[in-house]
Amino acid sequence: MELSFSNSKLKKILQNERKLKQHYANDYKNIGNRLTELALADNLSCIPNVPPPRRHKLYGDRSECWGIDYSKNDRIVIAPVGSYDIEDLSTIVEIKILTLEDYH
Repeated sequence: MELSFSNSKLKKILQNERKLKQHYANDYKNIGNRLTELALADNLSCIPNVPPPRRHKLYGDRSECWGIDYSKNDRIVIAPVGSYDIEDLSTIVEIKILTLEDYH
């Protein structure tokens, strides 16, 4: 999949292993694994909905987004970009990484 980022600061952190380790010391390996999985996937349906990545749909004000687990409580929040069918995950081939957070 093609990845983009919500802002340049997030892009710099997530694309630089040293900065990733500096900002997310305890989880940088898991975050790196999830980012690699996302980049290598052909589309969003290739990301499993069972752990460890556990892709899951979000609701409320984030109804167009998905969460990807990288720790027990923390998620990578992603949103599809471009033309896609929200009901068919295989049509989502480009995503934007919005944030990494605990939204519980």
